[in-house]
Amino acid sequence: MGSERSERKTDPEVERQRMPERNLAKELALLATEVDSLAKTLSLAQAEQARDAERCTRADAKAEELRQQLGHARRRAKVAERELAKLSADVEAKAHTAQSRERELRVQLEQAEQTNEVLKHEVERVERERRALQLNLREVLGNLRHAAQEAGGSRGAADQATLVPGRPADSGW
Repeated sequence: MGSERSERKTDPEVERQRMPERNLAKELALLATEVDSLAKTLSLAQAEQARDAERCTRADAKAEELRQQLGHARRRAKVAERELAKLSADVEAKAHTAQSRERELRVQLEQAEQTNEVLKHEVERVERERRALQLNLREVLGNLRHAAQEAGGSRGAADQATLVPGRPADSGW
């Protein structure tokens, strides 16, 4: 038993000496795992950073492209605005000209209608005069025939008087 005790005494001492070795090995293993994990995290972070840099580069390129498109669109818009202003002025001028021309034509139409009305009244007056003259002519011819008969004129004179048409053809007036 005495030897067992000495063995036992030595075992804890050996154990104590071995414990720091085991703890060191554990700690080294833990540190290696932690380093590996940190290396992996670093690698992921670097990959993410590279992706972010790539996205940033693409975004910058897209932003530049959009700036160029915007500049081009602004130039086109200015040209379109100038063209629109020019067309608006032309349309306004043409509308004014058309309104002026319309007023002139309305005045001419009114004058022509007044002239037509005057001419219509004149035609009616002339037609009344023609009818009155025709009636007077018939009366005169009738009076001449009657006078010729009373004067004892020959039958030939009376026939000649009747040769004048009683109603002249309508001339359209």
